[in-house]
Amino acid sequence: MVSKMQLHAVGEACPGYSYIGGDDLSSLDEGKEPVSCENCIHWVRGRCDIDLFDEVLSSLDQT
Repeated sequence: MVSKMQLHAVGEACPGYSYIGGDDLSSLDEGKEPVSCENCIHWVRGRCDIDLFDEVLSSLDQT
């Protein structure tokens, strides 16, 4: 199972991350959700629909 910490780390590093609320990341003001796979347009039913999650997570594990 994927942890919240992993979802956040992958979201931060993912080249395909696109905030579900629009392209403007400045809309992520204080009090709103931090960058995470869970608020990416590509996170569908608990998985990345463009298959980047595992690749990005693996690259984070090597750094």
